[in-house]
Amino acid sequence: MNRALFLDRDGVIDALVRHDDGEWGAPLRPEHVRILPGAVEAMTLAAANGWLLFVVTNQPDAAKGKTTQASLHAVHDELLRQLGPVPTTEFFYCFHRAEDLCACRKPSPYFVQHAAKYHDVDLAQSWFAGDSDTDLECGARAGCHTVLIDYEHSKHRRGAQTADRFCADLPEFVRTLETA
Repeated sequence: MNRALFLDRDGVIDALVRHDDGEWGAPLRPEHVRILPGAVEAMTLAAANGWLLFVVTNQPDAAKGKTTQASLHAVHDELLRQLGPVPTTEFFYCFHRAEDLCACRKPSPYFVQHAAKYHDVDLAQSWFAGDSDTDLECGARAGCHTVLIDYEHSKHRRGAQTADRFCADLPEFVRTLETA
């Protein structure tokens, strides 16, 4: 069986953006995408050391009327461009709002379980890295270990869940994996 890293996107791989309303959130336009320092190298190292990489993210801004679905796809394309040759196994996007009560929105473990089934992943040997309570809950409900990434602009989205590890950023987390 494979071991995997399930990664939240915004605040773990790429930077949050301050929107016109003053709130920090996901990039809404491709020109706003900024990969966090060391994320590409960390993901590349993890993949080279046998970890499958999955990105699991909630992206409800089109459903909320803040942007278009086309713009969200353009953001994804720009993210891929900036990640370059990072061998990401699969990206999972939930485009629903919390009030839509869908099956795929984190903290639901739906996408994690789907990845485990189709990519022969041992969830007990895998990790979910995120910057919010919904990420930690998703990982825990799926049976993964969890790590809280201490991203400064998402502090208001956490505090109710406990992580197995706490790291400053994705590069620090991947270094802890390789020294364990």
